[in-house]
Amino acid sequence: MKPGAVQFDAHARAFAAFGGVPQRGIYDNTKTAVDKVGLGKRRVINARFEAMTGHYLFEPEFCNVASGWEKGIVEKNVRDRRTSIWHKAVKLRWDSMETLNTWLGEQCRAAWAELNHPEWPALKVADVLQDEQLRLMPNPKPFDGYVEVPARVSSTALVHLQRNRYSVPSEHAHEVVSLRLYPDRLEIVAENVRVASHVRTRTSMRATVGAVQ
Repeated sequence: MKPGAVQFDAHARAFAAFGGVPQRGIYDNTKTAVDKVGLGKRRVINARFEAMTGHYLFEPEFCNVASGWEKGIVEKNVRDRRTSIWHKAVKLRWDSMETLNTWLGEQCRAAWAELNHPEWPALKVADVLQDEQLRLMPNPKPFDGYVEVPARVSSTALVHLQRNRYSVPSEHAHEVVSLRLYPDRLEIVAENVRVASHVRTRTSMRATVGAVQ
């Protein structure tokens, strides 16, 4: 399983919201980041995930297997707040993923202003973030977070992705091209040159929305 474009997009949005990049990130041994778990802390990190960490210059750390508590109570707090936010989201209608993401960002910032920090309950999460922002690294331009898969162009100049068909210039019929998958679009590359770009259809984005939920 290759790292999802949603994961790359989530990092870019998180660092923008934080106002900088932390010096390290703590992760479970998700298959979107780790190709192989070795003894102790040894990990074979997915090449695209490693490229992302190199772009932002932060150090990834991975929990021991079946030891999610090593992330403290962060995971439970995120799960509880995420549940309450999505409970409201499903009652509304969204004309685009970007509109939904903007609303989610506003809800998260509101939650930071309401929630007490788990280690310093006299302070809100937003108060502690304001102090931590002084220690964050500068946030560069977003990582080019695509997932790349090969596909053969049909005789009718189409490529297939998740039960959808996308057009390719006819001169590339029968060729193998690269599909660069982003959360919102699909770029088709032949011999390192982009030859087509399409907005991803709703059915091909269904897995993306499910991953966010």
